Amino acid sequence: MKKIPMTTAILAIAVFVLLLIPLLYLSPVNRASGDDYNCAMYTRAAWLDTHSLAEVGRASYKTITKLYSNHQGNWFSLFLFSIQPEAFHDGAYCIVAPMMLFFWIGSTFYLFWQIFRKKLAFDKWHYLLITVCFLIISVEFIPNVKASVFWYTGCVHYILPFSMCQMLIAWLFQYAETYRKRYFLGITVFMTLLGGSNYQAALLVMIVTCYMLLYVLFMQKKRRILWLLLPLLLELTGLVISMRAPGNRFRAYLEGTTLDFSFSRIVQTIGKAFGYALKDIGNYLENKPLIFVGLFALFLIFIAAFCHQENSYRFRIPVLGAVLLFCLHSAMQTPEIYSGVPVSGGVPNTNYQVFLLSASGILLMIAEKTAFRLKALWSENCIKNVYRMIWIPGLLLCLVPLFHFKGTLKKTASYNALRYIVSGEAADYKMQMDLQTKLMETPDKEDIIVPFINDVQGPLMHMPVTDDPKEFTNWATAVFYGKNSVIAIDRPTWEALYGETAE
Repeated sequence: MKKIPMTTAILAIAVFVLLLIPLLYLSPVNRASGDDYNCAMYTRAAWLDTHSLAEVGRASYKTITKLYSNHQGNWFSLFLFSIQPEAFHDGAYCIVAPMMLFFWIGSTFYLFWQIFRKKLAFDKWHYLLITVCFLIISVEFIPNVKASVFWYTGCVHYILPFSMCQMLIAWLFQYAETYRKRYFLGITVFMTLLGGSNYQAALLVMIVTCYMLLYVLFMQKKRRILWLLLPLLLELTGLVISMRAPGNRFRAYLEGTTLDFSFSRIVQTIGKAFGYALKDIGNYLENKPLIFVGLFALFLIFIAAFCHQENSYRFRIPVLGAVLLFCLHSAMQTPEIYSGVPVSGGVPNTNYQVFLLSASGILLMIAEKTAFRLKALWSENCIKNVYRMIWIPGLLLCLVPLFHFKGTLKKTASYNALRYIVSGEAADYKMQMDLQTKLMETPDKEDIIVPFINDVQGPLMHMPVTDDPKEFTNWATAVFYGKNSVIAIDRPTWEALYGETAE
């Protein structure tokens, strides 16, 4: 019976690796466009002119100050925007997908190691099985795969900060137990940087830090934890700098709203957040019901893992813990509600990821209570019975809704990536972007004409050049490549006029 979690974990790892292959296969197909060009135009020019990192740093500062004044205030994200890979090499954008998956997957393994191996003392096979199952649910059903894997600007503004949050949460657990300086240093640096990142990530770590402060102060009576007020203060300082940016107000003005501080508006926002959180859960249930099948399977694994524990771990106030986790999930809705402006695909991604963490935490506490009762009921035969009577039948039962809701599988990230590859659209897109890059880098030519590229590119993010040279994407693309202008015309006409000279 003890070989069951090992075999299942190895099988789950194999499945997860196979699911990642289509996403990684698209790495060399993926290319920058639009916002990527706009944010890296100064750094690219500096790199091409000097190949000096010092000059690139100055160009990055110029980008930050410009966008801080007229676009947004997230200064740490703006720095990351300015060093997008194609600023240094036309083929460097291929690192985006593997890099983001590495941060996302690696931070999850690290956080879960801290929770399930260090804190709860689960065996390594249950830890691996839990982590991989969670990642499959997280990666495959992420609402917007463009902003989670392929689009650099979206990824470093949402996925990278979320990964930093997961690292931070793990460090908070470790600091509360050991008070080692290296954890405090990591917490301080990351929280300071997150003050200049997206507001959801900043809010997430602030809430979790406050939870940790209150728990240690009132439950463990250790005042040393108050040192966490320093990184909390640094993050709040960075957040104030970000929120007071002229670019935020200008952007809100363009959207027909304001970002002025209002206590009544804050109260209304908090009240609405709970309703928005429940609405999100309803949307997941309606559109991607297999998420909840995966969570049920995770719940069964939790029960088996607790039954394997030699020393039972007891959650002290599980009801309060469940309430706090739901509040955490609801809090992720507040930046969008308060701002009242359209948001990018990274926002629902963060909502979803925090929902999964919160739901898993609640299921973990229920599983602990369930396993405690099973141990009392079955005594020495608990491990054998939990697999024979609960775990294996429960996982087999999951196959029923898996078959019934098989249409949901077509909404997964890997399926859409695979369909994009098999259809030939990925190869066609690569060919078109290679041609566009070649044309944009034509020497001694300042006004460029390119053929239209289809702006529907499966899981990839593409902001196409249009037939209007004044459009944002046209302007950003032209400046990025050091040209006066660029326009697009229909492909048959372009091939008739320029096809032979392009070879």
